[in-house]
Amino acid sequence: MRLHSFVFGLVVVAVSAAFLWVISPYAGAVLWGVIFAIMFIGMKERLSARFGGRDGLASLLTLLVIIALVIVPSILLASLVLNEAVHAYQNVSASGFNPNGFVEKVLAAAPDWAQPMLQSALGGASDAAGTISRVLTGALSSLSSAALSLGQSAAALVIAFGVTLYLTFFLLRDGRSLAEKIATTVPLDREFYDALSERFVQVIRAMIKGSLVVAVAQGMIGGVVFALLGIPGAALWGTLMGAMSLIPAVGTGIVWVPVALYLLFTGSITEGLILIACGALIISTVDNVLRPILVGRETKMPDPLILISTLGGIAVAGFNGLIIGPVIAAMFITVWSMAGKAADHVRRNESP
Repeated sequence: MRLHSFVFGLVVVAVSAAFLWVISPYAGAVLWGVIFAIMFIGMKERLSARFGGRDGLASLLTLLVIIALVIVPSILLASLVLNEAVHAYQNVSASGFNPNGFVEKVLAAAPDWAQPMLQSALGGASDAAGTISRVLTGALSSLSSAALSLGQSAAALVIAFGVTLYLTFFLLRDGRSLAEKIATTVPLDREFYDALSERFVQVIRAMIKGSLVVAVAQGMIGGVVFALLGIPGAALWGTLMGAMSLIPAVGTGIVWVPVALYLLFTGSITEGLILIACGALIISTVDNVLRPILVGRETKMPDPLILISTLGGIAVAGFNGLIIGPVIAAMFITVWSMAGKAADHVRRNESP
């Protein structure tokens, strides 16, 4: 009997691993289907109640809302960012950007005490200029490759979008019944399963709400500041700041700090100082105020853990790691918390 149970366990593990391997090319599509279902299940249930319990119709209408409010704007934004990036590079090229002249301005504008350090770090104007040229060339090459890759993989993107939308509809319509079937099938204590499920949903909602609100707020503020300062490509810079804000602690500084330094070193002292002030006092403050409220308190995870798990998730799974990393961290905390409670319960029962 034990041998049969062991062999059956191996079969279950092998088949499950094979299934995960088969669907792995569309893991991102599955993830976002689950996320959309979690975020919009409340809307679907309100529509279902209004239409007399017609879950299919309510799920379809909710899916159309997702397409209109999330999918289409995301595609348009991605197209805008790509076009703005190409346009910005063309403007820089047409203006005759001179890396040697730029480095010389940086060295000339630096105070006397910083000159030796900058000379050592830059390795001379010609070496630094060559480095800058290589960076710009690499950036353009990467941008062109990304655009070409998107064009060549259009069919794969369409299929992935189709999988996401179909799975979202299915989960909106049958998600609760499916979750109940999984609960009765998975060999876990029901209390443990419910705790993990609740934690998973809680973290997903907190990360999406928090990340979305922070990204939109910081991106809009940053874009407005850039536009008021007359910096070309304000929409591009705002979008980049919104995207970078998804990385806790580091965030938008990746974008506005180099731009501010460029303004200072090229003689636009007033604009550079204004950008530094706005970046430090306004743009960054939005993240410091909103993120702990929308993410930290709901997930009940410390900020350092959110930062490390987010960066680790990005390193392992790319863009999807923004969600996967914190979710795994939350599951880790939940599992070990319940394990500690179980061990404490056993110790109490065994004590004389």
